[in-house]
Amino acid sequence: MISRTASKDDAFDLTDKVAVVTGAGRGIGRACALQLAGAGANVVLASRTTSELQAVAAEVEALGSKALVVPCDVAEYSACSDVARSAFDTFGRIDVLVNNAGTGAPCPVLEAEPEEWAGVIALNLIGPFNMSRAVLPHMIDSGGGRIIMIGSGLGHSPMGGLTAYGSSKAGMSHFMKALSDEVWEHGIDVNEVIPGPVATKLTEALVTVGEAPEGLPSERVKSPYEVAELVGWLAQQRIGGPTGQIFSLARRAL
Repeated sequence: MISRTASKDDAFDLTDKVAVVTGAGRGIGRACALQLAGAGANVVLASRTTSELQAVAAEVEALGSKALVVPCDVAEYSACSDVARSAFDTFGRIDVLVNNAGTGAPCPVLEAEPEEWAGVIALNLIGPFNMSRAVLPHMIDSGGGRIIMIGSGLGHSPMGGLTAYGSSKAGMSHFMKALSDEVWEHGIDVNEVIPGPVATKLTEALVTVGEAPEGLPSERVKSPYEVAELVGWLAQQRIGGPTGQIFSLARRAL
């Protein structure tokens, strides 16, 4: 899963390049950080709390890459700007951004508090804008890059009770497509990954890797590392490769 023998046939070699991963302390974010480090990238680990990031940083360094831990609430542009500045000051470049940080619990509209609803939108939709906007000038200066959004099937197939989460992910998917149209000429590719059901610390008591989750018989619960493998593949695609596209690991029509 984690290896420094990524294909050298790909033009976008990650060796000594710099990746920023949000929500990097656990789950998909942690797995993405390790996948990119295994491909040779130095990794900037961003999260609202840094307690878990220190352990991930040690794992990144054990793979032979450098790690930088930066606290960040992606809902605040100033915090995202600080991440980009710290990354550039430390490494001199930014090549890959994985917009992974997100939140959202089931809650019907009639029971939702407006500030909580807005908070989901702020983290899941405004956050990817903030971080993308912050890193883009540095990415352009580096001669191109990759921005990968961690989306959700609920952004494409609505479900009652998850309106804030689904709406935020739908907006993020639209943002991904529009942004890709704006930055392709700078050598920057922007794509979305839909994980499907994934076993994380938050869900491990409810689902089992390899089995179908309740109510979705065609699906298979994945580990975060399976999602990270797709993210790593996208990050290393050739110059002029896919952009503005949705890559899904789901096993149902969305």
